[in-house]
Amino acid sequence: MIRQARKTDFPLVYPILKQIFDEMQMKSIESLPEDQLYSLMKLGFISEDYRYSYRRIWVAEKDGKVTGILDMYPYKDQKIIDVVLRHDYAKTGLPVPTVIFDDQEAWPHEWYIDALAVHPDHWGEKIASHLMDEAEEVAKQHGYKIISLNVDQENPRAQRLYEHKGYQVQKSMTIGDRTYDHMIKRI
Repeated sequence: MIRQARKTDFPLVYPILKQIFDEMQMKSIESLPEDQLYSLMKLGFISEDYRYSYRRIWVAEKDGKVTGILDMYPYKDQKIIDVVLRHDYAKTGLPVPTVIFDDQEAWPHEWYIDALAVHPDHWGEKIASHLMDEAEEVAKQHGYKIISLNVDQENPRAQRLYEHKGYQVQKSMTIGDRTYDHMIKRI
């Protein structure tokens, strides 16, 4: 079953989201102690507008367990998704000028898939594919005709999935310290 996340899902979502952070190897994230990152992400998750807010996340669920996550939003929200959490930095011991995410990831007129991950125990069960189908439906409901994502060039497994789902590379870009292919699909 795929459903929109609830505020109470954070403990189930975080370990899967953390997989993405670990793979990205971003210095801004790696420099944070684990408890500080957890607290910060929890505050963001229960907020209304943060990049990883429960309102932007869909979960795949099996037998009451979250097996995969999808985080998405429209391009226009990119201006607010990270700024909204800055006033909470002090609650987690972070200086207000701290920057965690600052790269532009989506482009005008795109519905953007920010994060897609499946718990390793459930790889090969087509969960990511079903979550991507859900993303297309949500994008269409919001009037978008282009859906996009960025894939690490060092992740050929994900690249194959996205190509199989009809995404095409438009350009390469740097996010953090890594090179990604920006892929789009017209829907």
